[in-house]
Amino acid sequence: MASKSIVSDYKDLYLSKKAAEYLSVVTFDEYLKNQKQKKSSKAKVEVVLCGEALPSPAKLTLGRSFSSTLISNGEKIPVELIERVKKQKNFSVIGIQKYLFYPELEVAMNDCGFETLNLGPFRNDMTLCEPILRYSKYIFLDMTSLRWGEFPSDNNNNPNGFTANEICQVARYIGFSCSLKTVFLFGYSEKNLSSVCSRLIAQIIWHIADGVANNIIEDPSQEFKKGKLSSQFEHKIVDFCSQGDNITFIMSVATGRWWMEVPVVKNNTTELVPCTAGDYESATEGQVPVRWLYSYNRLNTL
Repeated sequence: MASKSIVSDYKDLYLSKKAAEYLSVVTFDEYLKNQKQKKSSKAKVEVVLCGEALPSPAKLTLGRSFSSTLISNGEKIPVELIERVKKQKNFSVIGIQKYLFYPELEVAMNDCGFETLNLGPFRNDMTLCEPILRYSKYIFLDMTSLRWGEFPSDNNNNPNGFTANEICQVARYIGFSCSLKTVFLFGYSEKNLSSVCSRLIAQIIWHIADGVANNIIEDPSQEFKKGKLSSQFEHKIVDFCSQGDNITFIMSVATGRWWMEVPVVKNNTTELVPCTAGDYESATEGQVPVRWLYSYNRLNTL
C-alpha cells in the first residue's frame, strides 16, 4: 500500500531527534483504531495518511468548534466539509485556482468572514499563508492541489497548481501553527503511487515536522487583556484621524509575527487576530486592512 511506502520513505529522511519525537505518522485505519480505543498520541502532532479522498468528517474526532485550513485548488472540496463550514470557529482555504472554485462557496465563505488565499497572491508572497495557518488546529492537505508535472498521480490531472517547493514551504508554515494537532493528508492513489510521489509526500511531512520542532509558541492575547505586554512584543496604534477610529497592532520581536485588535461588538470585548506586516502598512496609509474587515465580520456574525 502507498501509505506504508510513504512512512518508509519518511523514516529514511534525516530528521532531528526533537522533530521525530514531536510528530507521528499513521494510516487512517490506525487513526480510527486509536480514536476507538481512546488512545492519545505521545507526539504533539499527528499526520494521518488518508489515501485518495478525505474521509467523512463524521469519522474524524474534531470537536464542535475548531479552526481549520484546507490546502486545495478549490475543485474537489469535500461536500461534508463544506456543510460544516458555518459551524466552525474559523475556516480557510489556501491554494485556490479561481476557475475551479464554486462561486457559491466563495460567497458563503466571505459572508462568514472566512479567508481564502488564491494561488497567484500566494506565489507572489508565500508568507501570506502564515497568519491563516497560525492557529489552525486541523489541516486538510489535498495532494491534487499540486500541478500534475510535480505530482503525476493517477487521480491528479490538473496542469496548474503548487510546485513541490511551494507545498513544502506551506508544510513548514503548517508546522509553525501554535495550535496544530492533526494533519489529514489525502488526494493520492493508494494502489498505484509512484516512488517520486511517495518521496514528495514524505518530504512534505518532513517539513511539517521540522516546523513543529523549531516553532516558538506565542500568544500575546492574555498579556494584552491585562495591559501588560512583555518586552517580547511591541505595541503600535494606527490612528485614522478622519474616521475617529484606530487599530492596535502587536508585533513579536522574537519571530516577526503580527496581530491586530478587532472589536467583538456582541460581547463588548476585543480579540487579537493574526495579521501581517503588510496589514500594518496598509493601516498606516489610511486603508483598513481587508483581513481586519473579514475578521470583524466573522467575529460579529457567527
